[in-house]
Amino acid sequence: MLTSSDITHVLSRYNLGPVERIAAAGHGFVNETAIVVTKCGRFVVRRNHHRFSLAAICYRHRLIDHLCQRSFPTARLVPNAGGSTVTIIDGRIYEVQEYVHGTDFDPHRPGQIAEVGATLACYHQAVAEFPPPGNETLPRYAPARITALTETLYERDVMGELHADLAWYDARAAALRSAMPDQVYAALPRVLIHGDMHPDNVRFAGDRVVALLDFDQVEHDARIVDLADALVGFTTRPLPSEATSWGVFRGPLDIGQTITLVCSYGQIAPLLPGEVAALPVLIEVLWLRSELGRVISTPEGAPDYHAAVLAQGKRLSAWMQQHASTLIDHWSNATIGRTGALAA
Repeated sequence: MLTSSDITHVLSRYNLGPVERIAAAGHGFVNETAIVVTKCGRFVVRRNHHRFSLAAICYRHRLIDHLCQRSFPTARLVPNAGGSTVTIIDGRIYEVQEYVHGTDFDPHRPGQIAEVGATLACYHQAVAEFPPPGNETLPRYAPARITALTETLYERDVMGELHADLAWYDARAAALRSAMPDQVYAALPRVLIHGDMHPDNVRFAGDRVVALLDFDQVEHDARIVDLADALVGFTTRPLPSEATSWGVFRGPLDIGQTITLVCSYGQIAPLLPGEVAALPVLIEVLWLRSELGRVISTPEGAPDYHAAVLAQGKRLSAWMQQHASTLIDHWSNATIGRTGALAA
């Protein structure tokens, strides 16, 4: 946890004046952050997690500078007195960013949903020529990711309580891989994805996005990975039946809201037919990966709890299998500027 002493020590390296007020940052679970007010304004002080190397942090800083030079809405990094945006104290890496005033996402404002799609498309355009980080990994939402997680759980489930559920996930992964073979995924247009498109990382002023934040998870992958994340993050439809669920999600997607977001994206960065067809597969992989990940991250959980988590993945998979063709039809129409009739 960042203390007032830590913050004062860090800001002594900057020309921002004495600290007047400190408040805890509202978001962020990996890095330690605090909001600081000085005579020069309001800033965010961040102590980076140990897992981020200096090279990775410098890469992210270059990316943020690249975006700011192109007037993309994000928070600018503040250089210290020596001119660097990186400040190292006792082996820990700190940074200071300008604070962006804004409000949280409001799912009842369709204009915000449209703006998320447009902002994501503008981000992808802005980074089109930005060099990848060089840490090539297995594509994030490749169906093989599901199989890798089930293998981990098979090894842990020595009593076999989850074997039937895991067998279902394996079978579904095989079906998804058949629907989207590795070579099809590899052929999807790739960019430096944001990698963490969810409401906590977007700030609004009315319907306008004033900042896309948190570039810790950028990687070179299919651009529709970001679109899948955005659709799940911003157009999930809460269902009463999921209110008491142990699963990761509040429900499936709101079809009308997905059309709004995809149409807004496509007006700036048109999607290829193959991308539209692949989106339901990526979203389903996202759902199933997340449920398996929850089970892996809670080894202390009872078998009934883990079975309930995995059961939500099955429900979401069934929903997607029922609605995938409808979504593809609507999204195809939306990306070429036509309005499809909304599904009931």
